[in-house]
Amino acid sequence: MKKWILLLSAILLLPPVLLFGWFGLTSGTHAYKRSDTFSYWLYTPDALKNVPSVSKYVEYSYAYDPDNQQTRFIITWKDIEHRAEKKALLLGFLKSMNRPIKYDCLWLYHDQSDYANSYQRYCIYQKWNTLELELFENSR
Repeated sequence: MKKWILLLSAILLLPPVLLFGWFGLTSGTHAYKRSDTFSYWLYTPDALKNVPSVSKYVEYSYAYDPDNQQTRFIITWKDIEHRAEKKALLLGFLKSMNRPIKYDCLWLYHDQSDYANSYQRYCIYQKWNTLELELFENSR
């Protein structure tokens, strides 16, 4: 009898523990490199896992704000030679998503009748000798 009560309580407590564990892993801010396999798998969006590499110095940053339901994901490449060519390569990657690009940004709206609450924005920023590809997602 004692065994069954222990098993039943373990079964009942397991889902909340897993839910809060997942929430703890995916909320907040995380910085990582490509060599960190678990973080790369967990935080990198599938759409950006095939981004062409434009430099061997790359950093990834992930931030999720549960209050506003916003995700910001940034890939930063440093020490880039021929920045204009590499930026054109990244723009070509965005163009492969078959959406119009304006001002180095691509917008994906999940609800065509509501442009304010559910969208993704992919932008490429060029700063001195770095390039950044930012994904900002608002999912209300």
